[in-house]
Amino acid sequence: MRHPIAEKVTGDVQPSPAIAAAGRGDGFGCRALDITLGVLIAAVPLTYSVLAPASLKWALLGLLAPVAAFLWLWGGCGRPFLPLPKLAAPLFTLLLVSGLSLLQAINLYYGLQRMAFLLFLFLLYLTVAYAFHPDRQETLIRYLLLTLLVVSGLSLFGCTIGLPLMIGGPIEMIHRLFGNTNYGAAYLITVIPLGMALYLAASRSWEKAVYGTTLFLSMALLIHSMVRGAWVGIWIGLWILVRVYFSSERRPGTFWSAPHRSQIGPLLLLGSAVLLAVALRPLCLPGLTSFGERVASVFDPGSDSLQLRWAFWEGTLRLIRDHIWTGVGVGTFALAFVPYRSPFIYRNPGVQVEHPHNEYLNLWAELGPLGVLVCLWLLVRVVRLGRHLASSAQVRREVLAGVLGGLAAAAAYGTLFYVAQVPESAVNVAILLGILDGMDRGVGQVERARPLRLSVLVPGLLVMGLLYFQYVLRPLAGEVHYFLAQGELREGRMEASLSRLERSLEWNPHYYLAHYKRAQIFSSMGRYQETIHEAQEILRVHPKSEIAYWAMGTAYLKLGEKARAKEMFLQATAINPNFPHAHYNLAVLAAQEGQIAGAEALFLRAKDVLGRREVSLYTHLGNLYERVGRMKEALEMYEAAVVIQPNSGSAWYSVARFRVLAGDGSGAHAALARAMELDKALQARAAKDPAFKALRQGDSSK
Repeated sequence: MRHPIAEKVTGDVQPSPAIAAAGRGDGFGCRALDITLGVLIAAVPLTYSVLAPASLKWALLGLLAPVAAFLWLWGGCGRPFLPLPKLAAPLFTLLLVSGLSLLQAINLYYGLQRMAFLLFLFLLYLTVAYAFHPDRQETLIRYLLLTLLVVSGLSLFGCTIGLPLMIGGPIEMIHRLFGNTNYGAAYLITVIPLGMALYLAASRSWEKAVYGTTLFLSMALLIHSMVRGAWVGIWIGLWILVRVYFSSERRPGTFWSAPHRSQIGPLLLLGSAVLLAVALRPLCLPGLTSFGERVASVFDPGSDSLQLRWAFWEGTLRLIRDHIWTGVGVGTFALAFVPYRSPFIYRNPGVQVEHPHNEYLNLWAELGPLGVLVCLWLLVRVVRLGRHLASSAQVRREVLAGVLGGLAAAAAYGTLFYVAQVPESAVNVAILLGILDGMDRGVGQVERARPLRLSVLVPGLLVMGLLYFQYVLRPLAGEVHYFLAQGELREGRMEASLSRLERSLEWNPHYYLAHYKRAQIFSSMGRYQETIHEAQEILRVHPKSEIAYWAMGTAYLKLGEKARAKEMFLQATAINPNFPHAHYNLAVLAAQEGQIAGAEALFLRAKDVLGRREVSLYTHLGNLYERVGRMKEALEMYEAAVVIQPNSGSAWYSVARFRVLAGDGSGAHAALARAMELDKALQARAAKDPAFKALRQGDSSK
C-alpha cells in the first residue's frame, strides 16, 4: 500500500479535508449559516466601492454577523451553551471594559459606534466557536483560502499581463479593494499561514496545487504591497506555524530533522514568491524605491515611516500619561489626540491620525490599564489553549498551526499598524479565534444545542437592527452623501454641494467633516457668518478641534473683527501649541499692530513646524525684515520663497529688489528677468520702481 510523504510526516494527524468536501448533514438553518459566513468572508475583502468603502465593509459585517448568529441559535447548530468557550470570558470582559470606558468618551456617539462594531465581531466569534466544531471547520477554511486566492489573483493579474490601465497593478488593486496597502497587508497576514499549513498537510496532488498556488500568489502580493511591518509580521507567524506543526511532542523530530521532501515544497514556494515579486517589480511598481532599499529601510530608524510612527507613539504616550487610569473612551482616540499632535504630523497633513499605528497603545489610550490587562488575559488564554490543543491527539495539527500562525502574525503586525481597526483583518481574527475555540471539542462529538424559538430570538434581532440602523446605516448614508458632495464641488456646483452636505448631516449629525466642508465652501463664497456657525457645530461634536477655532478666527478676520479673531486663534493654540496656522495668523495680526518682535517670533514658530512648505511664511518674514531695515535677512527669506515656489513672479521680483539693494546687480538682473518672464505685468511695475533705476540706466547705456 502506498503511503504519501505528507502522511508519513504527519504521523497520526488526520489528513487535511478535501477543499470541496461537504460538511455534516445539518438542517436548513445550519446550511444557511454556512452560506452566510461564506458570503461574509468573501464580501468584506472583495467588495469595492468608491462610495464610503470602509464604512460599506463594516456595514456588511453589521448585517451578516447578526444574521449568522440568528441562524446558529435558530438552527441549533453546534455544541450546547455550556461549557463556555475558553476565550469567551476575556473577550466579553474586553467588551464590558469598552462599555465602561464610554463614561470618559469625548463624544458618546463615536464610542457607541465602535461598541457596535465590537459587538458584531464578538457575535461572529461566538457563532464560529459554537457552531463550527472540528468536523465542520473545513467549510470556513475553504471560504478563507478561496477568498485569499481570488484577492491575490485579482491583484497580481493586471501588471502580469501588462494592462495599460493597471500601472502599479498590485498596489492599485489593493487600494481599490482595501483603500490602503497597509489594510491589505493586515488582511493577507491573517490567512497566509493557514494556506501554508494546509499545503504542508495536503496528501492529494490537486489539493497541493490549489493550496500551493494560493500560498505562492498571496506571498508575492504581500511582498508587492511594500508594507515592511507586514513583512516582519508574516515571518513571525510562519515561525509559530513551523513550531506548532513540527512540534516534537507529536512529530518524529523538528522541522529541520523531518523528511526533506516535506520541507522543500514550502521553502521553494516562498523563495519563488520572493523572486517573482522582485522580477515583476519593474513592471508592476515602476518608479518606486528598489526592493533592496525598501528591505534595508525596515531597520533604518531615520526612514519616513518610522519617523511617522515615532511621532504618533510619542503623542500617544503623552495622551496615556494624562489619562493613565481611565483612558479617553473607546472609539474616540482621533478626537482626543488633537492636543498631542507633534510638529511632524502638522508638517505631513496627508497622514492619518485616527489611530496611533499600534493596537496596544490604542488599547491603553482608549480603555486605560484595565483594557491592557484584559488584553493580556486574552493573549495568555490563546497561548494556553494553543498548547492544550497541541497535546491533543484529536486535533488537526495543520489547522491549529495555521490558526496560531495567523493570530501571531496579526499580533506582531499590531505593534506597527492596525489590525482590529480594519474590517477585513478584524473579521479574520474573530473567525480564527472562533475556530481555535471550536477545536477544543473532539472530532466526532455530535452533541447538539437545542434550537431557540423565534419568540426568544426576534427581540434580540430587533435590537441588532436598531444598532445597525443608528450606528452603521446612518453613518454609511452620511458618508455616501459627503462623497457625492465632493464630486459636485469639483464641478463648481457650490449650492448643490451645500445641499448634499446638509443631507449628509441629516443622516449623521455627528459627521464633523461634513460641517468642516460646509465651512470651507461658505468661506470661499464670502458667507463668513455661516462659516462661523458651521465651525461652532464642529465644536459641539469635536470640542478639541483646533481647526474649528482657526476657521472661526479666519472668518472673524474677514469680517474685520480682529479682537474676536485673535481670541479664536489663541483658543486654537491653547488646544495644541504646535498648530502652525494659528501662529501664522497671530503673527499677521501682531505685524499689523506694529509688534515686530512678537510677529517675528510667531512667524518663526510656524516656520519651524511647517518647514519649507508654506511660501507665504517666508514672504511675510521678508516683508517684516524690510520694515525694520534688516535687508540681508529679508533677501534670505525671499530667496527661500523662490526655492519653494519657483514659478512665483512676485517672489522673484522681491529677490531682484533686495539684490539691487545688496549691490548684486547681475543677480538682480537675472531675478528680474525671471520675474517678468513669469508675469508680464511686472515689466511696467519695474519701469517705475526706483529700486531698479540703476539697472535701467545700465541697460540704456549698452
